[in-house]
Amino acid sequence: MKTVLLVVHVASAAAWFGHKLPIPRDIRVCLGVGGEAATAMVQRLTTSARLGIGAAVLTVLSGIGLLWNAGWSSSTLLGVGILAAIGAIVLGATAARPAWDGLTAAVGRGETDVAAAYGRRFSRMFHLENVLWLAALAAMIAG
Repeated sequence: MKTVLLVVHVASAAAWFGHKLPIPRDIRVCLGVGGEAATAMVQRLTTSARLGIGAAVLTVLSGIGLLWNAGWSSSTLLGVGILAAIGAIVLGATAARPAWDGLTAAVGRGETDVAAAYGRRFSRMFHLENVLWLAALAAMIAG
């Protein structure tokens, strides 16, 4: 059981982190072109968001499963890692989501300048999420 949980944990963590890497560039390029490119970008990112949310939740749940399997005995660093991962999820829900909503609304209205401003904010939130994700990874490895 531990091996399965570990494989699921590592794979979902990789998907959670990896799916975000091309997004800031995609936003910049597609909003620079505008029109159908921006609309297609919104569709791609909507699909990507589903993957990211699912992977994030699966990462945290499998991490908790690993702790449960170990009898809840762990170092403090593992707790820090879980808190960093949960912090990344909360940041996404409370800061990235409003930026995403503004971005998609502006693209829908054809307002590329407004969409670009929301896109920059959205990208900054992704970068902050990545910092928290890396902190979680470092804590997990050190713990």
